[in-house]
Amino acid sequence: MKAREKFVEYVKHGGSEPFVSFQIGAGAGFDCKLVGKEWVSEGTIDDTIQAYQIVECEPLFNVCLPEFGLMVPELAWQDSFESTDSERIISRLLETPYGTIHWKLKEQKKHGTTPIIYPLTSDSANVFRIVDWYVQQYGKSVKYMSELIGPLLEKVHSYGPVSIQWNIQPFELMGLLSVDNLVLLAMLEPQQYRKTCNLIRDINIDVIKAVFACDTDFIFLGAPGVEMLSPRIYEEFIIPDSQMITQAVHDVKGLVYSHICSPIEPFLSNGYYNRMGIDLFETLSPPPVGNVPDLAKARKILNPQMCTRGNIGLDVLLTGTTEQVEMETLRVLEATRGAKHMVAASDYLFYDIPLENVKASVQTVRKYKNR
Repeated sequence: MKAREKFVEYVKHGGSEPFVSFQIGAGAGFDCKLVGKEWVSEGTIDDTIQAYQIVECEPLFNVCLPEFGLMVPELAWQDSFESTDSERIISRLLETPYGTIHWKLKEQKKHGTTPIIYPLTSDSANVFRIVDWYVQQYGKSVKYMSELIGPLLEKVHSYGPVSIQWNIQPFELMGLLSVDNLVLLAMLEPQQYRKTCNLIRDINIDVIKAVFACDTDFIFLGAPGVEMLSPRIYEEFIIPDSQMITQAVHDVKGLVYSHICSPIEPFLSNGYYNRMGIDLFETLSPPPVGNVPDLAKARKILNPQMCTRGNIGLDVLLTGTTEQVEMETLRVLEATRGAKHMVAASDYLFYDIPLENVKASVQTVRKYKNR
């Protein structure tokens, strides 16, 4: 069975043997390190493919939709750069009918890119008009989807399954505001916020259908954890919108991959994730990375049909010895025995994670399988 079919089969039906699939790529930097690159923004899908081959675990390639401006001129950002030996500043400007919006981002060598300025805030003039206009423009990309992602899927499917990522969760307002500003805006203007979320959700469902028509395997549906969102936000926005989105995915025989690497309690115990229609969920991480103290108990809370992935803390992988990584891997294997679970990390592997620790975990799973 090829890697793509093997992964999808395990998500759907589980298996009799332990499964290991570390999170590599997605701008975290581990793949760039393995191929000798210091600037994470220069990483390519070929680097991620090579990194998975070096690590020798089951791959899942999580890749972003290409820039919408490639096909929709209205969304073609104007970029400028300032560089030193250790960091780069990227400024992005976009003209809208309601004014110019501006991203400012900083990339540090070996550490990836971080937003400094988001295009909008909760008190920006015309904030909802700008978001509504933006999502309507991006909806035009549907008819170009085969050109946008077809060649990528054809290439990567030779190596494993693909998850396509963009700001699918309507509450995120296309990523144009920081999470704290999203929460403020939802509290200040709940009716208009709901109306804009409905627009984003409906257009995203059209995009989802186009993405799966190109033969992708998963879409990536995220949401912030408890450190940023309240149960009220989940009840009013995240859960109902996720249900409609995941139903649309399942209607076209697709799968939903959800990654929440921050604290998730009490949302887990409240049963929120069971209500969202998720097929592959990560991660159930212990402190200090997450706030799930008992992996076995957490796994029992979740629907047994849901596949889970993760749970070796990045702190252990970064600073631990290979012996400590082996012990933590065994803990995860024992805690999830009999469940549909993939051994992996608590988040995407970043640049400074030692390769020997990742390989130690992979080898531990293989020994466990063969004992």
